[in-house]
Amino acid sequence: MKLFFILICNLLYFSACAQQELRVFVERKKNGYILYADNNAFCPVSMALDLNLVNLRFSKGRKKIFVIPEKTEKFMLGELDAIYPSMPDKFSYNFYSSLGNINNIRYDEEYEYGLPFLKNKEYYLVQGYQGSFSHQNDNALDFIMAEGTEITAVREGVVIKVVQSNTGSCLREECKKMHNYILIYHSDGTIANYSHLIQNGSKVSAGDIVKKGEVIGLSGNTGFSSGPHLHFSCSVILGVEKYQTIRTKFRIDGGNKSEYLQEKNRYIKTY
Repeated sequence: MKLFFILICNLLYFSACAQQELRVFVERKKNGYILYADNNAFCPVSMALDLNLVNLRFSKGRKKIFVIPEKTEKFMLGELDAIYPSMPDKFSYNFYSSLGNINNIRYDEEYEYGLPFLKNKEYYLVQGYQGSFSHQNDNALDFIMAEGTEITAVREGVVIKVVQSNTGSCLREECKKMHNYILIYHSDGTIANYSHLIQNGSKVSAGDIVKKGEVIGLSGNTGFSSGPHLHFSCSVILGVEKYQTIRTKFRIDGGNKSEYLQEKNRYIKTY
């Protein structure tokens, strides 16, 4: 079995996705302004707000972190009130955001995930958690799969992002932006990432509710990759623009037990 040298993309694209889905805007009021946010994502978005104020007071005081619920319009962040109404005022702001709820400090560590492929199929795990090639400090899994292999949801959830327009792959820095992937948000706030899919290889769209074991896409070899495979990881949000991949237990042996998968093993799904 040839061992592919596989590198993964930085989880910061979770933040880039959130920036695309979030809009912050201002409405004028008497002696001040109101700050609002629209969240077009299918999951909560956590946002850090930086304000630069002249002759204005923010109604939320020192609060700088907000969680905007999924598919929410005109979420009020706070009001800016003139300190001296007869004097000029001005302000500017920047914001940073990430998919997920920063207030979710716990997740279900005992959940039993399903293997990400069809029943009666068997695949080789070339890299595991903290893998020897490119998974140092990363809890991710790489299954060797031929391009076009059907992959399944390891857990039920809502699809929050699909990218499937890319075609190329390489081991250069620019290829980190060329992978196709599906992100699925779980009930405990974790986010599953299925990466390196083929072009137009997604069977789902953002907003779809998927069941555990449902076919969601086709594996491929796009992005920062040297061979066909499925890269899977599950992440929790630790802070705005900060994530951590976590180890997850998978059902094996006919589904009768669960364990953390081990690198260099073959796994068959019989349930």
